[in-house]
Amino acid sequence: MTRILAVLLLLAGLTGALAWVAPPRADLAEFLPPGETPATRFLFRELQSGAATTLLLAAIEGAPRPELARVSRETAAGLRESGRFAFVGDGSVALGEAEQDFLFRHRYLLAEADFTAAGLRPKLEALLDGLRSAASPLLARFGFADPNGAFLGLAATWLGESRVATVDGAWFAPQDPPRALLVARGQGAGLDAPAQREAMAAFHAAFAAANPPPGARLLLSGPGVFAAEAAESIERDVTRVSLAATLLLAGFLFWRFRSGVLLALVAVPLLAALLAGYAATVAIHGHVHAIALGFGVTMLGVAVDYPLLLLTLRRPDESLGAAAARIWPTLRLAAAAAAAGLLAMLGSGLPGLVQTAVFGGVGLLAAAATTRWLLPRLVPAEARMLARPLPEALQSALAALRGRRSLAWALLGAALVVLLATGGPAAQSDLAALSPVPAAQQALDGALRRQLGAPDVRSLFVIGPAASEADMLRLSEALATAVQPLVAQGLLTGLDLPSRYLPSPATQLARQAALPEAASLDAALREAAAGLPFRDTAFRRFTEAVDATRALPVLDIAALAAGAPTIAARLDPLITRHGAEVWGIAPATGVTDPLALERAAAALRLPGVLFLDVKLEMERLLAGYGRATLGWALAGGVLVAGLLALGLGSVRRAVPVAAPIAGAVLVALAVLTLAGEAISLFHLAALLLLAGLAIDYALFVASEDESAGAVLNCAVSTLLTFGLLSLCATPVLHGIGLTVAAGVAAAFLLALALAPRVGRA
Repeated sequence: MTRILAVLLLLAGLTGALAWVAPPRADLAEFLPPGETPATRFLFRELQSGAATTLLLAAIEGAPRPELARVSRETAAGLRESGRFAFVGDGSVALGEAEQDFLFRHRYLLAEADFTAAGLRPKLEALLDGLRSAASPLLARFGFADPNGAFLGLAATWLGESRVATVDGAWFAPQDPPRALLVARGQGAGLDAPAQREAMAAFHAAFAAANPPPGARLLLSGPGVFAAEAAESIERDVTRVSLAATLLLAGFLFWRFRSGVLLALVAVPLLAALLAGYAATVAIHGHVHAIALGFGVTMLGVAVDYPLLLLTLRRPDESLGAAAARIWPTLRLAAAAAAAGLLAMLGSGLPGLVQTAVFGGVGLLAAAATTRWLLPRLVPAEARMLARPLPEALQSALAALRGRRSLAWALLGAALVVLLATGGPAAQSDLAALSPVPAAQQALDGALRRQLGAPDVRSLFVIGPAASEADMLRLSEALATAVQPLVAQGLLTGLDLPSRYLPSPATQLARQAALPEAASLDAALREAAAGLPFRDTAFRRFTEAVDATRALPVLDIAALAAGAPTIAARLDPLITRHGAEVWGIAPATGVTDPLALERAAAALRLPGVLFLDVKLEMERLLAGYGRATLGWALAGGVLVAGLLALGLGSVRRAVPVAAPIAGAVLVALAVLTLAGEAISLFHLAALLLLAGLAIDYALFVASEDESAGAVLNCAVSTLLTFGLLSLCATPVLHGIGLTVAAGVAAAFLLALALAPRVGRA
């Protein structure tokens, strides 16, 4: 036992040291593929660093409206003071005096204005009517200096588009009971779960500091919340299942063998596989992603079979070394075939599956080698670890099942009927179905977006790459003009364009050049004001402002951010930089048919502009990777069949061994169909893992007369793990668990039923 513990400590120490030098990465952005088209490349870059992924939507409810308004204002103030948020909007966001002065001074660069008598006349009449209304103070301040309404039009466009009502300096949704709304944009990547957890914690802290009344509650949503909750849900499921499966597996093995030494021996190949897989992945990719690590360790569950088979197939008068040498040809073939099936995922091109394939394939080979050459050296020759005899009824059932090919054909026939009658499981194209975020949380996100008028950034136009911000803004203006026919066709209702907040330098210069001379403007004013009770000097500030605008430098993004931070905060999410390239993002609103809009946008043939529907693009990408993965999996199946034929000496001997493997996959697909599961990339990975397990069962049941009980131990061990995994709330983990659990049960039954009939097992 001392040697076993020493080896376990050494392997654990080496694995821990390697994980310390190259720790697993949890950033979901690093798990994404690079993209194969301009649209997907841009999409994945934005998922990694785009401002839209850091948006947090919040609601406060459960109290009277005045209290909600107070809590909302104080929460927003706390968020701004925390320094963790680039922008916070709560209804109290208004243009400050300095910002108003800045925008007012530059209004004729930022907005189109009509300086003709025909254009000024209705504006002056409206100003006269307004001076007699409740809006008189506002119009007295701005109306005479800006009679054509350029500044107020800008303010209404920029800040007055929300569908919510502003009451006591807070936004409220149009519903009863009342709900106050806030929106904030955090810092850090949206898929960086730790950063988003910190932003959520800051939100909750600011809410608590606002002393909410009893019953008031804070609701949060947004991409960052989804990323954090998804990571937490997966971690919770994996932790719970890992703990429960470990306890159940240890309990089962201890019950079967009544030996703590055996538990330690089983852990040796598993740790060796973990170390080898981790090291190989780091050597090839430079790091290991936490998701690949989790799936890789799950796939290494196959490695537990190897020491169990060695210990249970050892004959009474046989040393462990002799037993290892005897079963090695079969064990070697099983490990090589399983690794070949996993390594077929290397051709998928999907980073997660590639890392998982390297991790699992190398680990399985290491586990087999450890079982063959290391385990016999750790156990004294006289040591015996015999399994508890199986119950008599179970032994009789196994003996009766062995060689009953009619039962195998009946099971395969039933699976075929299910698949033919239903058309088989559908391909998973709905990304939301793979998300561990509950449907209620997704529904809340949709409701808050509708109430706040926030874009869902599903459909958008991508502008760029441009060599400068000026070029990007010029392209944005060209898009604004080109998209008008599509708006007229009802394909969308509008775009939130970068040039909406900051016109291009060329446009600003053109507006300066178009400003009327003083004499022309005075003449237009006299003609427009004819018959109206305005003094001749009433609009002196207006003519002076027009004259001053001629000398203003054109605004760029930096100047706008310095003078008008509120407007710059609206512009910032619409501009992204990658190296020297500048890109613009224009979310589309009112899109009812993304496919039709995509076709119409392509017909515009506007250089430097690309339409992107995130859902459509991700579905196409996953479908493409799914086809590639399926193709490589089939190639892996051919490779495995070839290895079996080579290892067993002939195709004729390989067919009976391969039949349970193919049958298990067939039954698993039928079970997934009956369960209403749609096939995703993760199901394909699970089918490859299932094939690796089925290879062990088929080879050993066919080659060992007394192997049924030994293989049953392996099958039960696997079912304890993956059966629990199928109970997870996380859809991906549930699908993997269900696939493997159903397939393992079928693989064991088919291997036994298709094996040659012999004496009692």
